Amino acid sequence: MQIVLASEIDSLPITESVASVGNFDGVHRGHDLLIRDVKTRAQALHYKSVIVTFEPHTRAVLFPDAPQPILSTFEEKTILMQHYGVDYLICLPFDRSIAEMPAEAFVKNIMVRKLKARQWVMGEGHAFGKNQSGSKNFPHTSKGKNDIYMITAQPMILNGRVISSTEIRLNIVEGRIEDAVMMLGHPYLLVSQRISGLKKGTQLGYPTLNFTSPPSSKVLPPPGIYAAEVEFGERRWKGALYFGDCPTFGNRDRHFEFHAFDFSGIEPREGASANLWLHSRVRADRAFKDAAELTASIKRDIENITYFFSQEKEQCQ
Repeated sequence: MQIVLASEIDSLPITESVASVGNFDGVHRGHDLLIRDVKTRAQALHYKSVIVTFEPHTRAVLFPDAPQPILSTFEEKTILMQHYGVDYLICLPFDRSIAEMPAEAFVKNIMVRKLKARQWVMGEGHAFGKNQSGSKNFPHTSKGKNDIYMITAQPMILNGRVISSTEIRLNIVEGRIEDAVMMLGHPYLLVSQRISGLKKGTQLGYPTLNFTSPPSSKVLPPPGIYAAEVEFGERRWKGALYFGDCPTFGNRDRHFEFHAFDFSGIEPREGASANLWLHSRVRADRAFKDAAELTASIKRDIENITYFFSQEKEQCQ
C-alpha cells in the first residue's frame, strides 16, 4: 500500500481505479466491508484500488465549534489499513475549499480527472459536496455527465445496531472496550511515544514501559487497568496497561504504563513510537493506601488479564 499526499496525486500511474472516500475513523468492521469490496472489484477489473481519507476529520471543519474526538489519527489509519493490500491510501486535506465544492465538481475534478475512478464504492449514509448534496441518489441526478459508476454498500449490523464510529467512540469513553473491539473488528489502537518513568513499577516488582498520553483530539478510555498488547518493530507482547495519573504516588500527568508478561527483544527507545492495542478494561483507576496494597492489586490484575488472554486464545482456536 502506497501512502499518497495531495501534492503527489497528479504523478500517480493510474489509468483506471475503483475508489472509496470517507473519514474511515477507527477503520471499523463497516469500513472493512467497503475496503474489501474496493479491492475485490479492482482486482476483477485489473484496476487500481484507491482509498481516500481526509485530514482533519471533516466534522472538525464543518462544525468548528463542536470538538470532534477521533478514533484514529492518520498514522493509525495507515497501520490499520496496511493488511488490506490496497494500492493507494490517499490523504486529502479537508478545508473550506473542499467542503464548499459542489458534488458535481468533486466527482469530475477529483474522482474522475485525478483518480481515474470508474467505480466508487460508498457507504449507505455517505454524503459529499457542498451542503452534502452528493449521496447515493447522486448517480441518478448526474447520469451521463461523468464516466463513473457509484455503488452503495449496505451498513453492517451487529446485534441489531448499525456499526458506526459514533457508537464506538461512546463505548470507549464509557470504558466498554470489549464492545468497542467487537464493532471495530480489532483491538483499539493508540500510537504513543515512549518516555522516561520514575521506576516505580520496577520497585514494586513489575517493571513498565512508560508512554505519553495521545493528542487531546484522540478518544481515550477512562483511567484504569487494561488487557493490552504493545507492538514495536516486528513483535507484539501481551501484558497489563495502566492509564492514569498515578494517584497513589501523588499524581502525575496522565500517561500509559505497560508491563509485558514475557518481554524479550529490543525495547523502543525513549522518543520512539509504539503501538498500544487495547483489548479489555479490567478495573477503574484508584488510589491505594500504600505500595503493598497496590502491589497486591497489580498481582490480581495480572492474573485476570492472563485469564482473559487464555480465554481469547481458546475462542480463536
